Amino acid sequence: MSDYNEPPTSDEGRRTGWAELATGETVELARPGTRFGARILDGIIVVIFYFILAAVAFGGFLSGDDSGVYSGGIAVMFLVGLAIGLAYEVVQIAVWGQTLGKRMTGIKVVSAAHGGVPGWGKAVGRWLIPGLVSLIPFVGWLLAILCYVSLTWDRVYQGWHDKAAGTLVVRA
Repeated sequence: MSDYNEPPTSDEGRRTGWAELATGETVELARPGTRFGARILDGIIVVIFYFILAAVAFGGFLSGDDSGVYSGGIAVMFLVGLAIGLAYEVVQIAVWGQTLGKRMTGIKVVSAAHGGVPGWGKAVGRWLIPGLVSLIPFVGWLLAILCYVSLTWDRVYQGWHDKAAGTLVVRA
């Protein structure tokens, strides 16, 4: 059983719950279950915000007046949903290294190079990877799920999006 209370002292290749940054500093990694919990919380928050915005923007949607909602409204709401996801995830990760879900679960995203806040480029890249693969017809949804699940078989719990962006998710 791995010890998550102190840095590893041996066997670089096995999972220890710790990672070494490019600076030489050792950080405690967030466990996959905690990351999944944060993702669920973030999903709930985004969906609630999205439906509140949809109700305000398309008041007729709730009142039964569907004129306009189906004639382009669905495309607009898709773009609004995309913008909400981008704003929610990217802004918080770039500025604080944590979304609300990550704050609630006590984890944060850091740059693997220096351990600080990832910044805008890494935050956008980290958000784009699962988003872009999800656009592939027929299998995109599966690839997006694999993007996140891939952290479970990685030594330092990096999903494809973390590897591409050069980030780690650590305990805050």
